[in-house]
Amino acid sequence: MEKIKDFNSKLEGNAVIIGILSKNHEILNKVSRFHDHYEVLTSNHERLKGLNILYSNDITPMGNARNERRNVLINKTTTVLRVLQAFATDKKKKNLQDRLDHLTPEFFHDCSDMELIKMSKKIWLIANEYGGYATTFVNKIKAALNPEYSKANFKFEKKYGLLPEMIVEVEEATISFIDSMMQFQKTLKEKELLAEEMKMIFKQSKKLLTNKIDKFALLFENKNPKFYKEYSLAREKQSKKQIPEIIEQETEFQNLNTIEPEVKTPVIKSKRKVLPIVEEE
Repeated sequence: MEKIKDFNSKLEGNAVIIGILSKNHEILNKVSRFHDHYEVLTSNHERLKGLNILYSNDITPMGNARNERRNVLINKTTTVLRVLQAFATDKKKKNLQDRLDHLTPEFFHDCSDMELIKMSKKIWLIANEYGGYATTFVNKIKAALNPEYSKANFKFEKKYGLLPEMIVEVEEATISFIDSMMQFQKTLKEKELLAEEMKMIFKQSKKLLTNKIDKFALLFENKNPKFYKEYSLAREKQSKKQIPEIIEQETEFQNLNTIEPEVKTPVIKSKRKVLPIVEEE
């Protein structure tokens, strides 16, 4: 699957054509429809330049932050997991062993974002269950009123080293990762929408050049050969750089999802409105 080429190259190609037309206003004004098509091409070009500025914003730092928070969550979850695995083996809790034995750091690194969140939650709940820690406001009140509850916590903590702050760290790391993941996915979606809008405008401008402006320029092949030669050479050079369009194309920012082979995180629907393309009469 071919990647989308640098939009700057296409912008430069259109800018050259617009530059040639703009310095020959006396020719455009001789045929009003020629001038009208030039105005549409220029308007589309200005819109593309604005969109390209937004599209060019580097989101690598955001992708790196998401990856770093994912690694933190894996590390925090793995720490608690190892305590629970030691506890399950020591107490010969077969059911618990079966639930935990297949979980490894490698498993966490290979799973999708949503699977990681799901498994971290599972480890968090098991740790709270066997550690006897209060996870709700009601349970915290009961724990405060029941000295035996605190003794059970301390006993488990002393025997297996499961500290309350370790469980809290898993919770905090999960929330932090979810926030980073959602922001990153939202930004990726915005990038995709920008790319799609730009491709539509480029396509419309290409059609405008081929079906309209080229034909009007041909009217001046004999009347103004200098203008026509400069224009036709620029168009010939531009056409050689044209890349065959493929329905499905990747964008370079998708390479930021390097941790997992397939991103299965929920797609955030962007609220950004795509402006309508200037239509030719």
